[in-house]
Amino acid sequence: MKSTIRTGIYITLAASLVLSCASTPKSTEIANQLEESIQEEVLPPPPTEAELYAQKLATTHIELIASPKETTKGKIFASPYQLTVKDTDGKPLDSVEISVTYPAKRENGLVVFSQTVISSDAEGKASFLPPVPEYAFNSEVSFTPNGDFSNPEIAALAQSYTAERALKAPFKVQTNLKSAGGVIALVDFNQNGNAITSNPVSSSNLLMTLMKLGFTRIGNIDLTSQVVVGDDTKIFNRAKSIVGNTSQYLVYGTIKIDSTEKTDAGISYTLTGIVKAMSLQTSEVTFALEKTVTVTDKNDWNALANARKTLADEIANEIKYGI
Repeated sequence: MKSTIRTGIYITLAASLVLSCASTPKSTEIANQLEESIQEEVLPPPPTEAELYAQKLATTHIELIASPKETTKGKIFASPYQLTVKDTDGKPLDSVEISVTYPAKRENGLVVFSQTVISSDAEGKASFLPPVPEYAFNSEVSFTPNGDFSNPEIAALAQSYTAERALKAPFKVQTNLKSAGGVIALVDFNQNGNAITSNPVSSSNLLMTLMKLGFTRIGNIDLTSQVVVGDDTKIFNRAKSIVGNTSQYLVYGTIKIDSTEKTDAGISYTLTGIVKAMSLQTSEVTFALEKTVTVTDKNDWNALANARKTLADEIANEIKYGI
């Protein structure tokens, strides 16, 4: 009996060893599969839309090679804006979409931009001829590789690209109202913040500069009370009651002294003009501008006078391309 029992034990142990040895390859296979699974999980994520757009910018070179001369409201530009599109090796790129942002209209006197997309041809050339301008502008047109600009990252990348490549150009459209006839009503304010009701210096300065720019049939009008109140309807009604149908537009607004400062160079005046233009046919506000200048002179009177003159000159130039 004892001899039989020992034999049984040996047989059982031997069988266990055989089974243990037989299972080893399967365990190794499972371990390898687990390791491969872990390796797959740590693969880098696919690039984001912004990263793909950044790669596109890095391999796309756009150059603005020609811009049209300024035109007049109602007349098409004589020639298009012209660009070339190349890769990093200088080879032309075909069918590259370029987004164009350009002034399209004005709302409440302010410029509103539109976007369109152009594409390069087999020679890497692209061009943009704006539609006939229905408004006057002193603005810019810009170009950038097309992308999803609703994505803030992509929009920021596009702005940087456009700035670095100098892909902006003047978009100038003169007014067609130089000889249409108009009136000016700018109200100056003194250092105490009170409206000056006589001797409208800024209105006279603006009138003289506009005449030098080629404006005719233009003069000053007294709308001090209405301009100070700032009610466009009252301004329109009062102006119409004075000029009737003899003038096509009105330029009006305020010129205020923001600050006065004594410096080693003399005395500085900072002035801000808030100016609008209105059609005297429809009462529509066709132009709006806020502009600030600072002028320094050793003489107090000269400093203020020169500041008013400088501001009027800058406003006049904006009106030339604004109404």
